[in-house]
Amino acid sequence: MIQRIQTLYLVLAALLLALFVGLASGWAEAIALDSAWLGWVGYGLAVVTAFVALAAVGLYKDRPLQRRVIYVAQWLDLALVVVVLVGLFVVTDPAATTAPVGLYLVALQPIVAYLFLRMARQRVTADIEVVKSMDRLR
Repeated sequence: MIQRIQTLYLVLAALLLALFVGLASGWAEAIALDSAWLGWVGYGLAVVTAFVALAAVGLYKDRPLQRRVIYVAQWLDLALVVVVLVGLFVVTDPAATTAPVGLYLVALQPIVAYLFLRMARQRVTADIEVVKSMDRLR
């Protein structure tokens, strides 16, 4: 349902993760020199998390299930954040005088997506509480 704010949060999280997949080629190429599998894991986690977030949009009629699906998406995104940070640690040269700012901006996208997923889950929980309070009045 488009009118609900959590739908907007879920779509924004999915768009950020899709943007991560589109922009992470420099990140994955830099990692490929040391650990090629890490880039593929990052891509896979981002795609799966984006699809789970979009699937949660369609579960607006069953709010408890939607909350659980968002919770799964949060865990997947948290795993993606760990993979991205490990990848940045592998890529970053400690002796370098400049930091790869572009890679850090790409790494920021899954973190912001996690925040959107968290806000969506909070809103779904608030909706569940409102429905419970309305049922109590009947």
